[in-house]
Amino acid sequence: MKKEKYCKVVIKYVSKLGIFLSAFSLSLGIIYFFLPTNSILYDLFGFVLIFSWLLNGALVYFTDIYLNKNFHIGKQINRLSYYYLALFIASILLLVFGIIFSAFIISGPLLVLGNIMIVSGFLITNLYGFHFCIVTFTNIDNRGAWTFE
Repeated sequence: MKKEKYCKVVIKYVSKLGIFLSAFSLSLGIIYFFLPTNSILYDLFGFVLIFSWLLNGALVYFTDIYLNKNFHIGKQINRLSYYYLALFIASILLLVFGIIFSAFIISGPLLVLGNIMIVSGFLITNLYGFHFCIVTFTNIDNRGAWTFE
């Protein structure tokens, strides 16, 4: 009984922290998009972004272990976790290739394409991670969706 309650509290806490960090990272990313200057604030942005990614990965891991995949809501959350992993990989590739385009192309349409790739890779990861954390947090109390109940 104690282990089950502990797992529920951990998943609830991780999803709450994931919601906060994703929202904070999105707000810092929007500020960085409009004011691209060097600042200590943007170093904080990088740390928050990476910690948000790691936290969402931990949430995917916990949902994979403790989710009842035979229940309807459990199936939906499980699909969302796999979609998050696929979109995370795609957005990291967008970020990498966008940085490569931006670093080697000085001007022209490829530079614009590189910047669009960077921004879209950032937004895809953060928005979908935010959505995944909200869905997990709102469904933590559903009976039958989790194996620790």
